[in-house]
Amino acid sequence: MAQSATQAPPADGSSKLPAWAKLGAIFGVVSALSILTWGPIGVSGTYPRFIGAIFRRLTPDLAHANPYLEKMGSLIKPETFLLIGLLVGGFLAAKLAGDKAAPAEYPHPSETTTGKRYRDAFIGGFLIVFGARIAGGCTSGHIISGITQLSISGMIFAAGVFATGILTAKLMHREAK
Repeated sequence: MAQSATQAPPADGSSKLPAWAKLGAIFGVVSALSILTWGPIGVSGTYPRFIGAIFRRLTPDLAHANPYLEKMGSLIKPETFLLIGLLVGGFLAAKLAGDKAAPAEYPHPSETTTGKRYRDAFIGGFLIVFGARIAGGCTSGHIISGITQLSISGMIFAAGVFATGILTAKLMHREAK
C-alpha cells in the first residue's frame, strides 16, 4: 500500500520513499542525460518530419520548396524513436496488464458511442499537435525539457497546463452530473 504524504515515517527511523518519488527521480536523471546527449526533447516535431518524408517521396520539388519542411529536416531524429517508444511501450503495457482496450468514457452529451469518443479524442489530439507546432514545441519540450533545464518559462507553462487541466476536469465533472 502506498504511503500518504501526511503519514508519519516508520518508527524504526528509516524513511522509505514512495514508488512515485523513486520513479520521478529516475525520470529526472534519464531526462537530464537525454538533454546532455541529444539536446531538448519533444515529440510534436516528429509529425511535420513524417509529412516531410512523405512529401519528399511523392513530390520532392514541393517538399524542397517548403521552408518549414526543410527546417524540420529528416525523420531520423531521437524524437522519432521517442515517439515510437511511447507507442510501443503503451501497447506493451496494456498487453502485459491484460487490458483488451482502453476504457472510453463519455464526458460530453454528444459522445454517445465509443466511435464518437475516439473521433473526438483524435480531433483533440490533432488540434493539440497543430497548436504545439504553432507554439514552437509540445508539452514534452516545454515541460519535461524545460523543467529539467530549470527554465522559468517551462515551469510557468507547466503550472498553467496543470491549473487549466484541473479547472477543465472540475467543470466537465460538474456538467456530467
